[in-house]
Amino acid sequence: GGVGKTTTVANIAVALAMLGNRVVTVDADIGLRNLDLVLGLENRIIYDLVDVAEGRVHLRQALVPDTRVGSLFLLAAAQTRDKADVSPEQMMVICQELRGMVDYVIIDSPAGIEHGFQNAIAPADRVLIVTTSDVSALRDADKVIYLLERDWHRQPGLVLNRYNPRLVKAGAMRDVDDVLDILAIDLIGVVPEDEQ
Repeated sequence: GGVGKTTTVANIAVALAMLGNRVVTVDADIGLRNLDLVLGLENRIIYDLVDVAEGRVHLRQALVPDTRVGSLFLLAAAQTRDKADVSPEQMMVICQELRGMVDYVIIDSPAGIEHGFQNAIAPADRVLIVTTSDVSALRDADKVIYLLERDWHRQPGLVLNRYNPRLVKAGAMRDVDDVLDILAIDLIGVVPEDEQ
């Protein structure tokens, strides 16, 4: 959860776009949007996910082009609405339309396991857990994995975020093998900590 996870999601989207892919990032955190800030697009938002879900605008009108990478777009979350204002069914319809327009649709899930989480999971072909290796984050990740497997029959992959080898050596952070023993899912990648 948190802005660190959102930054990693944004970086993955930017990297995919820089490789020549057409990418849309969808901020599913209705009411607490952050993805626009991380991408530096906060002053360019006119329409949002709720506007599209409620039929006020066409999907293409709500897509905000990234200012650095021409093949990257953002579908922003509504800042003044509630997560329940978009249903999983509406998210599935929106993402199905996006599938026909781009190579990758990356949904940034809100923290927690309530309605916004369900909106992010429902249309997803692949689910990635982005977590750090501290104890409380691993406990949260383990719970999410359990719910994904039990309720959604999904086997997520793992992106280990803010990994610091110096802290691992000092015993202040769990190493990758420990994390994989705890979470028992496939490792997709490790994002090192950047102290700057």
